[in-house]
Amino acid sequence: MTHCKNCNFAISEEQNYCSNCGAKIMRDKLSVPYLFREFFESFWSIDSNKPVLTFIDLFRRPVNVIQGYIEGLRKKYINPYGYFTIALTLTGLYTYVNLKYFPEYLDGGGLEVNTGERDITKEVTTMILEHMNLITFLFIPVITLFSRLVFLKNKKYNLAEHFIVHLYAYSHISIVFAIIILFSFSNQSVFAIMNYASLPFYVIYYGYIFKKMYNLSLWKIILKSLLFLLLILLVFVIVSLVIGLYMAKLKGVL
Repeated sequence: MTHCKNCNFAISEEQNYCSNCGAKIMRDKLSVPYLFREFFESFWSIDSNKPVLTFIDLFRRPVNVIQGYIEGLRKKYINPYGYFTIALTLTGLYTYVNLKYFPEYLDGGGLEVNTGERDITKEVTTMILEHMNLITFLFIPVITLFSRLVFLKNKKYNLAEHFIVHLYAYSHISIVFAIIILFSFSNQSVFAIMNYASLPFYVIYYGYIFKKMYNLSLWKIILKSLLFLLLILLVFVIVSLVIGLYMAKLKGVL
C-alpha cells in the first residue's frame, strides 16, 4: 500500500491512477523518452482539451465548438481562454519577428507610397504592433458589445455568450493568419497581401458563425454584417483621429 502524491489517498501497488483525485501514479524516474511520450499523450488526450482538434473543428464545424462550450461541453476542446492565449502567443511571435528582423516591412507593407506617407505608416504600424496584445484585449469586449447590439432584438444569446463567440472566432482567425504571416516574411509582397486579406476572412467567418447560430437568411446576415462593420469603422475612425492628433502633437504640428 502506498499513497497518492497529489492528495495523499491510500492506493494499492497495482493502481495506475488514484481513485480519489484521478492523478496518474508516477513510479519511474523521469527520462527523455518519458517526457516525449507524456508530451504527445497530453497533447492528444481529452484532458488536455486537444488544441489541434479545436483548431481543425473551428474550420470544419465552428458552431459545434462554440455552442458546445456555451451549452456546457468542457472536455472535448480547449477552452476559449486557452485558445485566446495561443492566439496572443503566435501574434506576439510574428510581431517580434516583424519588428526585430523585418522593420522595412512597416513602411506600407510593400505598397508604393511617398516618403511622408511611408514614415507616418511606419510609425503608426510600429506603435500598433508594440501594443498589439493590449489592443486585442481591449478590442474583444468592444466587438462583443457591438455584436450584441446588432442582435439586440434576438435574445437567443446573451452578452457573455457573445463574448465566447468572439474569443473563439477572433482567436482562430488570428492563429491562422499569424502562422501564414510568419511564413510570408520571405516575400514582402505576399506579406502585404496576407495582412490585407485577413479582413475579408474575419467578415466571412463571423458571418457564417452568426448565420448558423441565429438561423438567419443570407440577406439578414449581410445586413447585420454591414451594421457590425459600420460600428467597427466608427471606432476605427475615432481611434485613427486620436492617434493622428497624438503623433501631430509629438511632431510639434499642434
